[in-house]
Amino acid sequence: MSNIIFSEKEAYKFLKVEEYFDRYKEWEKLLEVKSHAFDADSKTLTLNFSKSDDNPCSILIQFPQQDTFRLRFNPGKTAEEYSSKNSPSVLLNNFEDLTRLLDNHEHFDIEVIKDVSNGIELVTKNVDNNPEMKVVVNHQPFSITVYMFAPHEEYIVWQTADTPIYYTPNGNNNYAIIQAVNKPANAKYVGFGEQGGQSLSKNTAQVNYFNFDNMRYRQVYDRGPLDPREPLYHSEPFFYEFHGVPEHDSVTGVFIDNTGQVLVDIGYINSSRYMIGTRFGDLDFYFFIGHNPANILDSYTEIVGRPRLKPRYCLGYQQGCYGYERQDIVEWAVRKHREYQIPLDGMHVDVDIQKNYQTFTIDTEKFPNPYEMFHNLKEQGVKCSTNITPVISRLDPNYSTYAEAKDKGFFVIDRRYDPGNPDSKIYQLYGSGHQFSPNNGYVEGFNSGEPYIGGVYYGNDSDGNELGTPGHYADLGRQEVRDWWGTQYKYLYSMGLEMVWQDMTTPAIRDYRGDMKGFPFRLLVTDNSHSDAKPKLTPAIEVWNLYSYNLHKATYQGLNRLHEIKDSRYPNLSERKNKRNFIIGRGSFSGVHRYAGLWNGDNSSDWDFLKMNVSQVLSLGLCGLAINGQDIGGFEASAVDEGKWASPELLIRWTAAGAFLPWFRNHYVRKGRKEFQEPFMYVEWFNQYQSGKLPEPQNLYRMVLPICKHYIELRYRLMQLFYDGMFENSLNGLPISRPLFINDPGDQSLYNDKEAFLDNEFFVGKDLLIAPVLDPQEPQSIEKNYGKRDIYVPYGSDWYCFMNNTMPLGSVVEGGTTIRDFDASLNLEGDHINFIVPIYVRAGAIIPTIELEQYVGQLNKEGKPNPITLNVYPGVSGKYTMFLDDGVSRSSAFKMPPNSGWDEEANDEYRRTEITHRYPDQKTREINVKRVHDGYTPKLETYFFVAVLHDPSETKGASGCLKSVKIAEQSIPQVQGSSNLNSSPQNAWYYNESINISFVKVFDNSPDITITAEYF
Repeated sequence: MSNIIFSEKEAYKFLKVEEYFDRYKEWEKLLEVKSHAFDADSKTLTLNFSKSDDNPCSILIQFPQQDTFRLRFNPGKTAEEYSSKNSPSVLLNNFEDLTRLLDNHEHFDIEVIKDVSNGIELVTKNVDNNPEMKVVVNHQPFSITVYMFAPHEEYIVWQTADTPIYYTPNGNNNYAIIQAVNKPANAKYVGFGEQGGQSLSKNTAQVNYFNFDNMRYRQVYDRGPLDPREPLYHSEPFFYEFHGVPEHDSVTGVFIDNTGQVLVDIGYINSSRYMIGTRFGDLDFYFFIGHNPANILDSYTEIVGRPRLKPRYCLGYQQGCYGYERQDIVEWAVRKHREYQIPLDGMHVDVDIQKNYQTFTIDTEKFPNPYEMFHNLKEQGVKCSTNITPVISRLDPNYSTYAEAKDKGFFVIDRRYDPGNPDSKIYQLYGSGHQFSPNNGYVEGFNSGEPYIGGVYYGNDSDGNELGTPGHYADLGRQEVRDWWGTQYKYLYSMGLEMVWQDMTTPAIRDYRGDMKGFPFRLLVTDNSHSDAKPKLTPAIEVWNLYSYNLHKATYQGLNRLHEIKDSRYPNLSERKNKRNFIIGRGSFSGVHRYAGLWNGDNSSDWDFLKMNVSQVLSLGLCGLAINGQDIGGFEASAVDEGKWASPELLIRWTAAGAFLPWFRNHYVRKGRKEFQEPFMYVEWFNQYQSGKLPEPQNLYRMVLPICKHYIELRYRLMQLFYDGMFENSLNGLPISRPLFINDPGDQSLYNDKEAFLDNEFFVGKDLLIAPVLDPQEPQSIEKNYGKRDIYVPYGSDWYCFMNNTMPLGSVVEGGTTIRDFDASLNLEGDHINFIVPIYVRAGAIIPTIELEQYVGQLNKEGKPNPITLNVYPGVSGKYTMFLDDGVSRSSAFKMPPNSGWDEEANDEYRRTEITHRYPDQKTREINVKRVHDGYTPKLETYFFVAVLHDPSETKGASGCLKSVKIAEQSIPQVQGSSNLNSSPQNAWYYNESINISFVKVFDNSPDITITAEYF
C-alpha cells in the first residue's frame, strides 16, 4: 500500500467524508512534545514538536476567555509563523484586539499550577479568583485534558484520544489534519449547522462542510435529506457535547474556524472517539466549556459576534416564486393574499425581474413600472426583495455593472494553479449519487489572464428553452471590490426595494464551467481568510466556503452605506439612513449571522424535508443563526412523483409547523414544473382550470386555506413573542426557536429515553412548547398515525394545553409526562383547528399577544393602536422580558463601546420591560410591569392588557375567580364585556366566563406598575 494518502490529483478534488477518514491511521502522528513555553501576557501556550523528518512544528493554545481556548496547528509552522489576524468569521480582525475586548467585558487570569519538563497545568480564574477551567498538557505521550470544577472536586470534560493528532501532506505546501478526541459513551452531540438528517443529535454521524448547490439534498449519495453526509449550501462547523459527564451539569462546544473543506466523524468509525478534520490551512478550533448550552452559545457568539438587529417585518409571512414572471403576476399574488385576508409581509421576486439575467437590473418590458409596483406594494404593507446572484452577465457590453467591473479590473481572473497539469481541465461533479466529469476536458478561457468565464443555469422553461447566462464574478476577497459591489444596489433600492434575496452564493455555477457547480478547484482566487492581512491568491478549493461569506458581507455593508450615495439618478436613497437592512441568503460560513438570515436551499415537496425541517432549524439556531428556515411546501416538485403541486396535507402540515419557526416563506417554482403553491389556490386553481373539480381527497384541498390561514394569523398574534426572541438573540445569541434542552437543561430524560422528542418538539422563546405533526396521517405503510402524536412536556414545570384564548384552560399536566395520541388530525369540526399543531404553555408563563394585522405595523400605519396583551398563566411565579422599539431603525439596538464590532448606529433606542408575577400570600397575586431600560415610547399604545388565565380548579365568586383588582394599591372597577373594557378611559377589568379569563386594562403611565389580584 502506498505511503501517499492523498495523491496530487486527490488533493484538489472534493472528498466524501468516508474517503477522507478512510486511511487516517496511516497518517503521520504527533506523539511527543519536545518542549513548551507559556506567555502570561498573551495567555498563549506553545507546544513544540519534531516531525518524522526532524523538522520542527508547533501548536499554539490561546485563551481568549476564561471558559475558552483556541488550538492552532499546522505541521508546516512554528510558533512565530502563525498569523495574529483572525478569520473573517471572528468578530474582530486581530486576535489581540478580540482578547482585549473580551477581557474588558469579563476579566480573568491564568495560574500556572504545574510547570515541569514533562508537562504543564494551567487554570483560568475568574474575576473573583475562582477556578473555571483547567488544562493539562502531558508531553510523553502527548495529550491534552480539560477539567471543570464542582464544589470540592474537579472532573474531566474533554480529553484527546490516545493519538491526538494525525496529519498528512495534501497538495502544495498543505496538510490534511485530524484532531481525535475521546468520546464518552453517554455523550450526545448536537448543533453542526445546516446538515441533513431528521435527528437533532448527530451521534455516530459523519458530516461534510463543503458549500454545494445540492438540489433536493441528494446529489452525492442519492439518499435524500435524511442522510447527514450530504454536503449542503452552508457551512457552520460548530457543535456541542451534552451529557458527557452525567453526574455533573457540563456542556462543551467546538468551533472549527477553517473555510476550506471540514469533515467530522462523531463516533461512526470508532465509538470511543470523535474526529474533526481539515484539508487545507491550519487546524484552528475554539473549545468552550459551560454548565448549560446557553453558556456555550454565549461564549461562542462572544467570539463570532451576534446578529445585527433585523427589521421586525422579516418575522412575518413571506411569499416567493420562481415564475412570477411579470409585474401583473406579482401584483396578482399580493392582491389575492389581501382578498383572502392572509397576512403577508414579504414578496420575493426571482430572477424573472432581471433583464436578460443581468444582476441588479429590471426588465421594464415585463415589469414596466417598477417604482410604482414596489411603492404600491409597500403601501399595502408588502416589502419586496429581488434575487441577487453573484454572476455578472458578459453578453452585453453596455450592461453598466459588467462594464464598470471590467474597466476597474474587479473580476476574478482566470489564472490556474499548476495549469500544465491535465487534471486542471477535468472538472468534478456528483449527481444522483454518481461522480462524473461534466465538461469532458473543455474549458473556455483556461488560464487566459482574462476574467474567468462562469455562468448560471436555471434549467429550461416550459418550452424547453435554456434559462441563464454566462458571466464573470466579482473578486470579493478584495475590500475595494466589496465596496463597489455594495454600491450596485443603488438602482434597485431607489426603485423601492426593501430587502435582498442573496442566491447562488457558493457561487453556484453551471456544471460544465467549474468543479462541483462552483469555481474550478485550481482557479486562483483572492484569499482574505486572514482579516486585515494582505490578500493572496489561493486555489479556490482551499478557501471554498469563503466566497459566499464575502458576498453577504459586501451586500450588508453596502446596504448600510447606500444613503451616502448622492446621485440624482438614484433618488430616495437618503431614506435608507439608520434603516435596518435584511438579507436572506442561501449558504455561507460561520459568522454570516451577523449580516444575514439563511434559507436552507432548494428543497422539494417531500415529507422527508418536513421531517428534518425542525431539527435543521434548531441546529442552526444553536449556532447563533436565529433567522433561518426551509421553503414552506418545498421549492421543487416532489422527488417521488414530480407532482404539479405540493400535496395539500403536506402544505397544511408544513405551513402549520412553519408558523412557529423563524423564517416563514412559501416558495416554489413554476416554469412548467409546478402550477401553484399559494394556500388559496388549492381550490381556486381548480375552479379556474378544472371546472371546480377537486382531486381526491377533496376535503383536504378545501382545508388548505382555512388551516394555513389560521396558523399564519396565529403567528401574527404572537409577533411580539417572536420579536422579543429576535431582540434577545442580538443580546446573548439564544435562538428564537429552541431545542427542549436549552430551556430545560436539567431534564436528564431528554438525553436518554425521551431523546426522540428533541427531533419534533421545540420552544418559541422559553415557555411556548410546539409539537407539530411531521408525518402524513395515512402513510403507505403499516404505521398509520391518523394525525395523532405523542407529546413530551419537560420535567421540572407543569404545563397547560394552549387554548388560544378561545376556550377555558384544561387541567394542568405534570412535567415529565408523555401525552399519548394527542389528536392533531386534519379536520375543521368545532374548535379543533386550534389543535392541529399541539401547543403547551409552561405553568407561570407570560406570553404576549397583539391584535391580528395583515402585515407588521398595519394598525399603527392606519393611526390605530395595537396594544399588547400579557397572558399570565396559572403558576407560582413567572418572568418575561419584552422589547419595544420602532422595528426598523438601527439606532434601536443596544449600544456597545467603540471598536467592538457592533453596529455603529446602535443607540439604545428601545424599551426593555421586565414582567414578573408571584403570590405574596395564598389569595393574592402580584403582577409587576417594570421598565428597566426606557429609550423608546410607543406613539399610539398608551395602555396594555393583562389576561389572567385561570386554572379550572380555582374557586369562583360573583365576579369570577378574582374578588378584586388593584393597580398601585388603588382598586379599579370591574366592567361587563370586552367592548366596555376596550373603551374604558381608565384602568378597569372584566371577567370572561366563557373562557375563564380575567382581563385587566392598564394605562401605561408609569415605569413601574404593580397589579394586585385578590382571589376568592
